[in-house]
Amino acid sequence: MTASNELRLNALPSTPPMLLKAAITRKKPSNSPSFPNYVLEVANIRCNSKQLRRYNRACGFDENTITLSMSFLHVQVFRLHMKMMLDKAFPLAPMGCVHLSNTIVQHRPIAATEVLRLRCNIAEHSVTDKGYEFTFHCEAYSGDELIWEDDSRYLSRAKTGIPSAPKAARAEPRSYAQSRTITISRSDARSYARASGDFNPIHLHDISAKVLGFKRMVIHGMWSKAACLAALNKEIQADAYRCQVEFKTPIFLPASVRLDYEAKGASLEFELRDKTGVKPHLIGQIQPL
Repeated sequence: MTASNELRLNALPSTPPMLLKAAITRKKPSNSPSFPNYVLEVANIRCNSKQLRRYNRACGFDENTITLSMSFLHVQVFRLHMKMMLDKAFPLAPMGCVHLSNTIVQHRPIAATEVLRLRCNIAEHSVTDKGYEFTFHCEAYSGDELIWEDDSRYLSRAKTGIPSAPKAARAEPRSYAQSRTITISRSDARSYARASGDFNPIHLHDISAKVLGFKRMVIHGMWSKAACLAALNKEIQADAYRCQVEFKTPIFLPASVRLDYEAKGASLEFELRDKTGVKPHLIGQIQPL
């Protein structure tokens, strides 16, 4: 640990061993949990071209691109999320944390050959009626240039004693100008697991998903975001842009879902819904910088 409260790693930690450790980690948070305030940093990160092609193929991006797809670096910084959640100073058990939202900012296209430096810290946390929420803020630098940012908000469900807000009436599904269908198979989830290193059992098989409380296996939330970005790639008319999504309901596999979208001024708004167009799985917006 440096004087500036930074912890520097020699390399990115491997995800599968951390997931195994996370599966047996149990913690009981206090009513006012205290979160670590240091920054994790790892330098000299070089893109593995084989992993990039595998990731692009799994999500629907062009396999032969010479730049990183906007969401690719998330699978790298996710390793730093896990590293911090497994720290003894982290007050919550990693397993069971629900990914609520993700915002990625790409300040410019990132060449697949660039050498990067990644940083991660817990930017904010709060106690809500549903449990404990916290946000990882991650950054990627090329030299001293900030080129990419990622904010992921999570929820650890718990009884906090805070009264629940009254449920709002369900709004009618919004109408969008354009729509397309995306078919998702069980093999898509397993392909993404291999590409990302995220082998959470709920994404691998119906049996392991049922053991963890799901009726069937589900697709990764960040696969859903990446698949939307890949499908909307020709609609994005900017090199620097922000993509924010909120994850609403899980997608049980196999599934056929609807991607509804339309331009609103300079922004592109979209939703990933079930095949009936009623239940939202993901709601997002893309804005040029």
